[in-house]
This record gives sequence, C-alpha cells and structure tokens, in this order.
Amino acid sequence: MDIPSVGRWIMLALAAVQLVQAVRALRPALRARPGERVDAWLAFADPLAGVPVSLALAAGEIGLVLCGMAVLGPIMAWQLARSLLARRPGPTPA
Repeated sequence: MDIPSVGRWIMLALAAVQLVQAVRALRPALRARPGERVDAWLAFADPLAGVPVSLALAAGEIGLVLCGMAVLGPIMAWQLARSLLARRPGPTPA
C-alpha cells in the first residue's frame, strides 16, 4: 500500500492525539461509579485501540490495520448501541 509522506505524518500525529486522549480518559474511568463504568471505559478504550490502527496505516501495513479494526470495531459498535439505547424514550406514565 503506497501512502504519501504527508499522509504518514498526519497518521502519526493522529496516533499521538489518540494516545493523549486515552491517557486523559483513564483517570475518569478509574474513578467511575458502578453505574457509569461502561461509558467511561469505552471512552478510554476507543482512542487506545485507535492508536495501533493509525500507526499501521502510517506504516502501510494493511494486515495490521485489519487486526486493529477487529478490536476497534466491537468497541465502536458497543458505543453506538449504548448511545442509541440512551436516546430511546422510556414508557410514559398513564
């Protein structure tokens, strides 16, 4: 896979930003109360799992990108499902 050098630098910068986001999300995840833990840990896991994907894209390794997406995909799907369930209206009292 041929990636221009500008694209490689952009992906490396994106990986660095994702790593900083993961580090910043770790403290709230560790302090989350039992009812809020899943969302806090998903907010930590999403950028952390995105770092290897960005680095693999920068290196042009499609096999590693697919392996990283195998981890990142379920995390993103779980976040989507939780956000859709949170917006669903509950039963209205009569």
